Amino acid sequence: IGLLTQRIAPKSAVLDLGCGTGVLTQALAALGHDVTGVDISQAMLDKIDTSAGPGRITLRQGDVYALPFADASFDGVITRWVIPPFRDWPTIVKEAARVLRPGGTMVFDHTSRANYALAAREGALDHSTFGYDPRVQGGDKTVFYAAASVDELQLAADSAGLDLIDVAPLGFFRQNAVIAAVLGGEGFQAYRRAVDAFYQDPGARAFIQWFEQNITRALPLDMVNGMGVVLRKRAAA
Repeated sequence: IGLLTQRIAPKSAVLDLGCGTGVLTQALAALGHDVTGVDISQAMLDKIDTSAGPGRITLRQGDVYALPFADASFDGVITRWVIPPFRDWPTIVKEAARVLRPGGTMVFDHTSRANYALAAREGALDHSTFGYDPRVQGGDKTVFYAAASVDELQLAADSAGLDLIDVAPLGFFRQNAVIAAVLGGEGFQAYRRAVDAFYQDPGARAFIQWFEQNITRALPLDMVNGMGVVLRKRAAA
């Protein structure tokens, strides 16, 4: 959310792409933005409290490949845990860019191909316990989660008429392929349980949040698995 809100004006029109049960939708509305949440699942949309203002919340059922909105409808687009499960994820980025106004900002998450490469040098990664596996062939989306390099992100941005503004490392502690490869499958599961337990302590939680904001953001992309990708739509020629 911070990657988006620091780049858009107050009370902007924002699209939450694949909004699910509305975690980002409600948070952005609470900050005063007018947010439209779109999801393929009406059952998910039905769970969203639309009174999270002061910004307005509008909900629409729709497909990320064919969004039910006119061109240049939004100042910002945000999405989390939506784009990487699809092999043709650049197509979704291009469709999101269509509904973004020139100069508007898009933020989405991805996973770092460099992190997997470093993990492979450090040990054997048990993808079944790690949860994300960019190697999966075929149409099974239950375990597949795409990875990308900066060059691949740049190519997707160029194809969609977007400028790649930032690739911010996210989430050093909980989902890191290097840590998973070093510890092994059972060790990584124990590690994740420990991180979750530590996070219940206010002091430990404050430290982890401080570390992620001040240290993780400055790390090389091979040291983290998550990336926050920031794009800006180019002005019309």
